[in-house]
Amino acid sequence: MRKGEKILSFVKYEKEIESDYRRALEDTKRPDEIHKVFREYAFKILKNVKKDIKEDMIDYLKLTPNSEEHFSVGDELTKLLGKDLLGKSDLLAILGRMAISAAHRYIKLKRDDERTDLFRLGEGSKAH
Repeated sequence: MRKGEKILSFVKYEKEIESDYRRALEDTKRPDEIHKVFREYAFKILKNVKKDIKEDMIDYLKLTPNSEEHFSVGDELTKLLGKDLLGKSDLLAILGRMAISAAHRYIKLKRDDERTDLFRLGEGSKAH
């Protein structure tokens, strides 16, 4: 993007779902469910941005908690949204913020899950 070039902002849509999204992440108790929550809420924003997006396009949205970006948008969805929309808006930044929140929750649940498994292994080794 060049200096002085207009940028489309979709922060309004982010703000509409923000508290529900945060609550949904907090209510999630298993790491594998975090992916679903991220995709569901990210797709709500995409539906507001592009009204004619089909429900099956949600499959092209992936949470990748251990990657640098924390999420990816598949080629089909990128093509549908268009490079202009993605390159001249804050949409990817919004999805990135959502992905960071989801990744943090995912990593926390994963760590807690591993500790619980370790505790269970310790219990099983006691002599009776």
